Amino acid sequence: MQRNLIEELGSLALATRLKNLSERLAKDVGKIYKEQSIDFEPRWFAVIYALKDNNELAVTEMSVMLKQTHPAVNQVANILVEKGLIEESKDDKDQRKRLLRLSKKGKKLVSKMEGLWAEIRKANDELLNTSGSDFLSAIKALEEALDEKNMYDRVKEKMS
Repeated sequence: MQRNLIEELGSLALATRLKNLSERLAKDVGKIYKEQSIDFEPRWFAVIYALKDNNELAVTEMSVMLKQTHPAVNQVANILVEKGLIEESKDDKDQRKRLLRLSKKGKKLVSKMEGLWAEIRKANDELLNTSGSDFLSAIKALEEALDEKNMYDRVKEKMS
């Protein structure tokens, strides 16, 4: 049997293990998109989905909504603008504010993908049920604990 160092490391490799899990899920969903001839990357999902029911969102609003950094949202937005899936404008009251909305092409893509997203949700729910615990609640509890005290502060506290 081959050695699994990440598993051996336990909680020391928590971030690595979560990143690996995320990459595995995204890779497989990306294959589904490709097989369906949909030009879409899993990392674009949150931004597109946030815009699907909103006429327009500022990057700052979206970064808070998605719990992602402003630069991360901007990076994905730049790609989506280039692909023609979203459009951008400036806020009339504050020219520094970048506003985003789905383009016609983006809306068409979303309507094409909604059925597929429902199937992905079902597969995710089935996968989550195999864990025998409420994995999403556990993740939420971890996020809330980090909101109260981030990992930097936790480690620094242990070091003193």
